[in-house]
Amino acid sequence: MKRLFFMLIILFLLYLGIQFVFYLFSSGQDNSYKLFDGNITFDVSEKSNFNDNSYSYDVLIDNTNFTFQIFQDYNKKSKVLEQIKYYKDDNYECILPIFKDNLILVDVICKNDDKYNYYFNIKDTNKNLDNFVNEISEYDIKQFTDNASKEKREGIDVYVENLIENHYIGLNNYKGVYIISSNFNSKVYNISLFDKDVYNQKLGKFINQYYVVSNYDENHEFHEIEVVDLVSLDNFKITSNNAISFDSYIQGVVDNKIYLYDKDNGVQYTIDPHDKLVVQVSSKEIRYYNGNWTTMTVAEAKAEKEFITNVVDFNDDQYQRIDKINNQYYLYKKNGKKYDVYRMTKQDKTDLIYLFSTQSIGNINYLNGYIYFISENKIKVYNDKFGIKNLIENTELEFNENIKINVYNK
Repeated sequence: MKRLFFMLIILFLLYLGIQFVFYLFSSGQDNSYKLFDGNITFDVSEKSNFNDNSYSYDVLIDNTNFTFQIFQDYNKKSKVLEQIKYYKDDNYECILPIFKDNLILVDVICKNDDKYNYYFNIKDTNKNLDNFVNEISEYDIKQFTDNASKEKREGIDVYVENLIENHYIGLNNYKGVYIISSNFNSKVYNISLFDKDVYNQKLGKFINQYYVVSNYDENHEFHEIEVVDLVSLDNFKITSNNAISFDSYIQGVVDNKIYLYDKDNGVQYTIDPHDKLVVQVSSKEIRYYNGNWTTMTVAEAKAEKEFITNVVDFNDDQYQRIDKINNQYYLYKKNGKKYDVYRMTKQDKTDLIYLFSTQSIGNINYLNGYIYFISENKIKVYNDKFGIKNLIENTELEFNENIKINVYNK
């Protein structure tokens, strides 16, 4: 009897050990469970990815499905969606997910016909819906309202209290680059690189934490490449052994290297700011990247055929840009002078939800659930936890399409 008892203890301890190892090394889980709001039943499908602390959800009520994703460190816990508040009238069907620790990590999601919206985008359009939201004790409308005021720093207006911790924003200007971060005491640094104004820094590129740009103080051709570190604020030069014509273009970034093609001299280069190297690629062929390495002709290179580094498994001609980030698609649709931005996870577009509008689809930065974009004369940031916030205001953003922005997370 004692032997059996000890065997049971050993088996139990072994089971606990296996469970601990599974917990320690698990990269995620799939769970299905039910939640209730009065007599309303929600069928919840939860997929967790512990590598990036993300949780993806499908919530089904009768024939209506709500899809959303959160980023939150719950220490590898599952079933972290604990409550759902539900609303329905003749126009809208809505849910508010409430997560473990009573957190609201995404705004009220509403369906109208076949269209989905977050509440902060339709607020004050339906009195009964407004009343429903206001009566939810856990919900604070201020979470999705931007009341920050701007402050003048280095000639630009900055909404200091909205800056995201450990995010470093790079923004080129006529003589160099602005660097903006809540981690700096002064919040903004203006790094001057050139003696003269350069309206279009065509040979400038953000890559990781660096701004890399040719020395525009040289004439016709250049040997020096300026590099600015957005985190350390260091400024250094990389020198090319060969003279590079200003009649060049940046083909793209692959494996943390910038590929540049000199059209005058028919030479392709890689620029590596981390290793401080400029290297001439083999003169026998011009490399081209479209998800895989291949080659291009001289005619294609001279026509400024850029690399395709954003390869997605979905295409729709009505959208001018489609990105896939963390298994979610972001779609940009032309609407007058702006682009309406939508997100979806299903390729049949049954969960397409409107997020925001932007004037520049070339200046989009995705960073762990944050999306940085330009709207008229402002740089803004979108995140499911708070909606849209103003960050930087500068008149040049509205009129100079050559301005580039970049965000790096330390």
